[in-house]
Amino acid sequence: MASVGAEEIPKILRERGWTPRAVDDRTWRVTLNTAAGEARMVVRHAGAWLYMAVLPFLAPGSTDPWGKGRYPQRFLGRILAVNHNLTLVKFALDEEGDLCLRAELPTESLQRREIETALNHMAVTTEQYRVPIRDALLDAGRAETPRPSLLPDPPRSEPPAAANDVELTAPEDALIPTQPASLPE
Repeated sequence: MASVGAEEIPKILRERGWTPRAVDDRTWRVTLNTAAGEARMVVRHAGAWLYMAVLPFLAPGSTDPWGKGRYPQRFLGRILAVNHNLTLVKFALDEEGDLCLRAELPTESLQRREIETALNHMAVTTEQYRVPIRDALLDAGRAETPRPSLLPDPPRSEPPAAANDVELTAPEDALIPTQPASLPE
């Protein structure tokens, strides 16, 4: 059986009822309609790999002030726990620090059914997890309490004056030697 090529990807996306929009000759965008609103998915046939990503996974602005690489530790631990239970798809942070859902398939002997299965997992996982993950992020953010740093405070630009410091100034008429003092022999 021959591998599925890039030219077949738009057809597979259309058969699912999605409208693929070409970004270039190997990349397409589709919109997933979920209970939590629309989500964007990108599918890219990159030679040896087929990449799929729902990015950003959470609707922009729905989790302010979190996102762009800034997440409570408690939340990231929960995402790792969710990843452990997922098959074929995984949560990750993209280059901008946004949470995304990804699937990667090697294209060497890629079959149509594998693509359909991955697309199904992407859609079902987005539908199932989008609201709970948003709520978990907001909940973790509310529970986040500032923790004292284990590192010492950074040095101040000016050292602090001690209570018993005396300001030393030279009298105006003090002579400042122009030649270094000679050392005794």
